[in-house]
Amino acid sequence: MLKVGMLVRVIYPEYAAGMKGFLLAREVLAQRWIVQLVENLIDNSDQPFLLSLEESDFEVIDLDEEEGV
Repeated sequence: MLKVGMLVRVIYPEYAAGMKGFLLAREVLAQRWIVQLVENLIDNSDQPFLLSLEESDFEVIDLDEEEGV
């Protein structure tokens, strides 16, 4: 079960594929998740980069296996 705060890796869209982020909130009506990227590598800004993703657009990262978040 997905929960706010879980670490995920983006699969789609292609411009963000492979980037890591945290589940920030669930969009109830749209059945999507707001993901805040750990690092904003998209537009070289200090501002957080948010994505609205379907569950199939990301995968949960197991913190026991992941290093260097």
